[in-house]
Amino acid sequence: MNTKILTILFLALALTSCKKESDLLVDGQTPEMRSQESLKLYGDQLIAAKYGWEAFLFTEGGGGYGFYMDFNNQDRVKMLAEIDAGTATDLMESTYRLKAIMGPSLLFDTYGYLHLLADPNTDVIGGTSGVGFKSDFEFEFYGIKGDTIQLSGKKRRSDLLLVKLNAQQQEYYLKGGFKTLVADMTTYFGTNKNLYIKGNEEVAKVQFSINMALNVKKAFFTWVENGVVKTAEAPFAFKMNGMVFNKPLTFKNIAIQTIEWDKAKNVLIASTTSGSKIEILRGDLPIIPLHILMGTDRFKSITVASQALQTWSTGFVDMRAAMARSLTLNTRRLGNINFLFNDETKEMKIMVTTFRSILPTVSEFVYTYTKTADGVYDFEFVNTEERTAVILNAVLPLTKIFADHKFTLDYILDPVQGQVGRISSVNDVNFYTTGELK
Repeated sequence: MNTKILTILFLALALTSCKKESDLLVDGQTPEMRSQESLKLYGDQLIAAKYGWEAFLFTEGGGGYGFYMDFNNQDRVKMLAEIDAGTATDLMESTYRLKAIMGPSLLFDTYGYLHLLADPNTDVIGGTSGVGFKSDFEFEFYGIKGDTIQLSGKKRRSDLLLVKLNAQQQEYYLKGGFKTLVADMTTYFGTNKNLYIKGNEEVAKVQFSINMALNVKKAFFTWVENGVVKTAEAPFAFKMNGMVFNKPLTFKNIAIQTIEWDKAKNVLIASTTSGSKIEILRGDLPIIPLHILMGTDRFKSITVASQALQTWSTGFVDMRAAMARSLTLNTRRLGNINFLFNDETKEMKIMVTTFRSILPTVSEFVYTYTKTADGVYDFEFVNTEERTAVILNAVLPLTKIFADHKFTLDYILDPVQGQVGRISSVNDVNFYTTGELK
């Protein structure tokens, strides 16, 4: 009896096993066979690109990075990268492997430019200790769409896109295109700090800016809506004559996918996901009112230097001259005056630097403030730790007017310094001063 039961159980298990194995077959192939077939398909695509690939890597750390890659059938890849001037011009060769690891995979298995972004040593290119820029160098193939191969990092799920190049595009990269582009963009964004696009009926202008720092590599839209500053961001990578976003940079129904650099016309043209073209315009002054940004991470102070600017009012010029004379009579001289704001605590400090011989003294005068929705400040003097009578008497006109008057902040173009911040009395139209925004 027991023998019959065991025989029946054995036959049932065998039939179940056969059924499961047959269920896994698709067109007569096992998963392993299908994976190897996919791997061969992807491998053939990699090496069939006669002129190589432009590659865009978007990391878990948040940034985007452009590469040029050229794979051969000897498991070797040549590479350029936008990371710095050296990686942009010095073609580096390393090895790669195609392997079926839970699906077809591309492994960059010897150290190359791609590994720099994952290097845990902060001294290499400035990544975070232990994690670098949270990037990958082992990827899974996700699919092919036209001339683009899509991959995803095995460890940190970084997105890697490979786009097939033609002969002209390959020549661009091999002749130092990355280096020239990054230099051009650095100059352009350094010169044109107040870029914007046209918005809609509610928001006329939307500020456009980018942060090219290697540990950031993001573009931003900033606008004011119902008195509130709003921001959208998206990581970007440099590509031939421009930049590309992994996820669109979006304001309302405007979603930018790529930006092209027209060097001859010195202009940036954005392409949206709907196929329309938008020119990124250059403005003289920022879009976001200064009072909204002052005291935040964007701006914390207005520094009025000792050298007079053409945008100082006669009222301030006369007051500063009287302060300087008072100090000179007591063997001191007047240096910078710094207006330091903290929007979180609603505190403002007037920090006056004076010198006796070559030794500086910084005297702090602390105020709290309230501010209306349209940016009118009302300061209330709190205290100072300065006890030197000579200094207290000299700066009294300045500290008193800030306690007695209301003030506004705005931007202004100085003929020599360019864009500066201005702090103006509401009570006296002839009292205002300007200085560097920091």
